[in-house]
Amino acid sequence: MVEILHFKDYCFQYNNSQKLSLDKINFSLFQGDFVMIIGATGSGKSTLLKQFLPGLATGKVINGNLTKSVSNDKFAYVSQFVDNQIIMETPRDDLKFVLDNQGCTNNEIQLRITEVASFLGIIELLDKKITNLSGGQKQLINLAGALVLKPQVLLLDEPTAQLDPITSEKLLQMVRKVNQEFNMTIILVEHELEQAVQYANRLLVMEQGQILVDQPIEKGLQSIFDNLSYRNYLPQTDRLVLECNLLVDNRLPLDNRTLSRIVQQRKLDLEQVKYNESFDPGKIIFQVKNLNYRFEFNGRNIIDNVSFNLQQGGSYCIVGPNGTGKTTLLKTITQQLKKQSGKILFDGHKLKSDFSQHVFVLPQDPATIFMKDTVRAELNFQLEQNSSEYSLNEILDQFSLTKLVDTNPYDLSGGQQEFLALALGFIKNPEILFLDEPTKGLDPNKRYELGLMVKKFQKNGGTILTNSHDLLFAAEYFDRIAMMFDGKISEFTSPREFFCNKFFYTTEINKAVRDSFPMALTWKDIKKSES
Repeated sequence: MVEILHFKDYCFQYNNSQKLSLDKINFSLFQGDFVMIIGATGSGKSTLLKQFLPGLATGKVINGNLTKSVSNDKFAYVSQFVDNQIIMETPRDDLKFVLDNQGCTNNEIQLRITEVASFLGIIELLDKKITNLSGGQKQLINLAGALVLKPQVLLLDEPTAQLDPITSEKLLQMVRKVNQEFNMTIILVEHELEQAVQYANRLLVMEQGQILVDQPIEKGLQSIFDNLSYRNYLPQTDRLVLECNLLVDNRLPLDNRTLSRIVQQRKLDLEQVKYNESFDPGKIIFQVKNLNYRFEFNGRNIIDNVSFNLQQGGSYCIVGPNGTGKTTLLKTITQQLKKQSGKILFDGHKLKSDFSQHVFVLPQDPATIFMKDTVRAELNFQLEQNSSEYSLNEILDQFSLTKLVDTNPYDLSGGQQEFLALALGFIKNPEILFLDEPTKGLDPNKRYELGLMVKKFQKNGGTILTNSHDLLFAAEYFDRIAMMFDGKISEFTSPREFFCNKFFYTTEINKAVRDSFPMALTWKDIKKSES
């Protein structure tokens, strides 16, 4: 095996930090590797990835060294922050800019853009304004900007965080394709193992700036299961067979077909866990009637005659492909964008000037709502504005921000920014929470904590409307699910009514075991039979 780089006792510290972000890292990367890096939010995953290219992380090496056998121009990086790498008005101009800086001729530029746009299926996006693209579409453009450089090593920092499930799977298949066909080395930072785990050959687990696990994928998955702190990271298929002790001579990770066969063979030993999807919310608190919105006067409707009601104490989740209008809908009903026609009613009345005092909106980019220089200042300002019953220390503890209290919000990891923004929202104690991709950047344990917060908020009478590509989160924590496509929205129905008759927009467990347990959505829905 050809070694591409090697970390030896490597310690790194950010300029504005007093503690090590990477502590005694020892790690070798080999040509053709497909390495997955997982770990808690803020554990150092993104920081490790940024060490591969100078200038990505502003700090200093405290100890140890990093040696490379490949020049820096053979590395390409895709950030978890989708807006950080796009600087031009259209994707085509952005790709041209990247290649111009490489000294490519006009002919070479045209050929490379054509090839990568065809490969990623983004030809129709090339001449659209960046401002009119969804977060997921922007991430595909960022990936195109990396692949157009023809790198030997591709560094991906949560590339699927803002992609719908189908686009996410296609992207990972494309990454696997360049890994297998061109021997391109892949390093993928992810929180979600469901899909990418099938393609990786190595698994790294990071904890507090150190590498806790560095093993081949099968051994790594077993190590995660053996460590209670990391079990939630397991793919649902592998979690089910390990929890129910169904694994005999099969190798991890399991694909859906293998799990289906195992469950069918052992069906008499298993049973469906009883579930309750009763839905008894209060009065209608928010109404949308025949709503329309378009970006351009003569353009098509991005929001096309949409109508729905939200009942007090209910939780609602909208899923659907990238670019179908979910974020635009959220912005329109919260008055960030001006509707063309239709009605929006809050508590039976048209929206008034004080509407914003009754709701909290979490945007796709949580950093846009930060105003202060430290986490402490952000939280104190919100506490003072809302005369909250919470203390600063209670909020810091609840949202895992205690050790970050003096950190600038813009220096937090993506998941930490998400939790800080959520903290600001819960302090406000609004009547309605509008959340746009709230699990983006959150590790599975943090996602579980957020789910509990959602349920507690509901129990206290709050109402929630969320956009999400996280189907597992939607299935576990929301009362009603709807799909948006081409500017229209389906009726809100219960999770099982919504997911159990879908081929693609459903959970991995439902895909795998629907022949035996058609109502199962997560690994928790199936258990060993007590008889």
